Amino acid sequence: MTGTEPVDYEDLTSMKLDDDALHELLSAGGECIFNWTTRDGYPVGVVVAFVYHDGKFFTTCAERRKRVPALKARPQSGIVINSVGKTASYKGESIVHAHGDPGFDDLKYWFYRKLSRLDTNPDDPYIQSFAEFLDSPHRVIIETDARVVVAFDTAKFRSFTVEAMAARGAGRPSE
Repeated sequence: MTGTEPVDYEDLTSMKLDDDALHELLSAGGECIFNWTTRDGYPVGVVVAFVYHDGKFFTTCAERRKRVPALKARPQSGIVINSVGKTASYKGESIVHAHGDPGFDDLKYWFYRKLSRLDTNPDDPYIQSFAEFLDSPHRVIIETDARVVVAFDTAKFRSFTVEAMAARGAGRPSE
């Protein structure tokens, strides 16, 4: 942008996260906002820890949480990740895995190790205890096969905004 051509400030397609940035955002793990719908059709979400593995999101909660029966009835769900100015929103379908389900022991083994970071810090006593703590009899693991809807980079957005304002003659704000 040279500052002379018209700027379409409504078109934010160039603010998209590139594949490397999206991979970095997902592989870091951390927290996401996990969303589902109530029986009345209202969306609701909570902040939870997640692990991204083999193209799917994995989260956990006590089976008595309201999201568990909601997801069993309506598996459509959404996940939003926001970290250091990078955001990605996903939609997909969730499966609730519980004790006694086929393959649950294998799933919980790798998932609890990864979520607690025991896989990278095996000698840390707190992490060891946390991994054991996660393995409670009434805990479920939610697997969400989701596809990206929007992946956005706020650093690109800020730069674009400054350039768009200058192109419209608004001048550059002091930095």
